[in-house]
Amino acid sequence: MVDILFIDDNYLYKNFPLPTKMDRAHLLSIIQIEQFTTLQDILGTCLYEHLEAAMLAQTLTTEEVELMKLVKYCLAMHTAKAAITFTRTAAASHSNTDAQSQTQYTLDALTDSIMSKASYVSDRIIKFVKGDATILAIAQATGCDNDLFNDEDEVGFDGGSVFYPNPSSSASDSTDSNNGC
Repeated sequence: MVDILFIDDNYLYKNFPLPTKMDRAHLLSIIQIEQFTTLQDILGTCLYEHLEAAMLAQTLTTEEVELMKLVKYCLAMHTAKAAITFTRTAAASHSNTDAQSQTQYTLDALTDSIMSKASYVSDRIIKFVKGDATILAIAQATGCDNDLFNDEDEVGFDGGSVFYPNPSSSASDSTDSNNGC
């Protein structure tokens, strides 16, 4: 599952204006879920596992440290969105007052703002991976072709999975791997 959390609740509160404090255990669970799902979708399984192992061993290269800055920020945004959704659901379960309607509006505005920025950072991660030959080689390593996702998700990340096609594949296996990046 997850061997090491890339961020903790302190990183999240430092970087995002969550409207209320959440129970630490709940927040760490949300971080773990978002890391395992969203980040693995963006990075691909092989690169995700490589970065996780390198963090545990404390052997990240300079380029990987730069990539992890983007990855952590992306994880924080997706976690904040999930936490806000959780908070919004809890707020909605109470009686509908003017104050609670204002809270709902604030939570909706935060979510919209976070998701546009999360999409931007996700695109930057994808371009970073594709722009660094060493990191891209990890994502495209032999045996990593089990991440058969849609080529069109490479740019304009919308929550789907990313596929880093291996250039050694036949032309019929994938379209232009550059996809405008």
